[in-house]
Amino acid sequence: MTTEFVFFADLVLLLRLRLLLSDAAVGWRRWLFKGLIEILALGLFEPHAFLLGAGLTILALNLLTGFWDRQINDRNGSRLLFGIIQLALLSFWFSPAGGVTFRPEIGALGNWIQSWSALGFETLRVFSPAGLKTLLGFLLAANEANLLVRWLLGRLQIKPGASLAMINPGIDAGEYNRGRVIGLLERILIYAFVLGGQFGAIGFTLAAKGFTRFKELENRGFAEYVLIGTLLSSSIAMAAGVWIKQAF
Repeated sequence: MTTEFVFFADLVLLLRLRLLLSDAAVGWRRWLFKGLIEILALGLFEPHAFLLGAGLTILALNLLTGFWDRQINDRNGSRLLFGIIQLALLSFWFSPAGGVTFRPEIGALGNWIQSWSALGFETLRVFSPAGLKTLLGFLLAANEANLLVRWLLGRLQIKPGASLAMINPGIDAGEYNRGRVIGLLERILIYAFVLGGQFGAIGFTLAAKGFTRFKELENRGFAEYVLIGTLLSSSIAMAAGVWIKQAF
């Protein structure tokens, strides 16, 4: 992966994370605004014919995603698909054969920050190739994995919405949102533990999650739902951690 592609993929995933934190439909104006930010970010690179293709891809896919997001009820699969398509096409526009590079001014700005800020070195570490790859895995584990897990649960007819309500009728929106945050934190921690080689701590994380649901796990249907979701979620987070670790 080129550093230019990883940087732009991080930007795309960060903007998607902001939009896809809820199940509600996201209007096409917000998707268009996301696309405009991405197009403006193309100005960080040296002028290149491939950037025109990247800009058209960004505009078309964000408009299409915004339109489609309001047409269907189960958005997890379509959001995941459009995200995969955008990253796949961007990987072509930012491929080594294309030769898209950052503007020289970006490097000069990095040197200026390092010279005039005590935190300059740490800031540059975040934007180093290793830092950008680490962020890429983090974003994939944090949000995109959630879409994949929920899509798979839907395909297995174990949807977190209606099906969970039948298993546990007392569930409310607040509890559902807390479960989403717990899952997100779980994947982030597992991803970090894999990068750090602390595999024993993964078991502690999973045990802590089970402890919060101890009484509810007496219900076999709910217990199976939690087990399937946890195994899917943790497996994806571990896979992301192993992939990024091997990329260093």
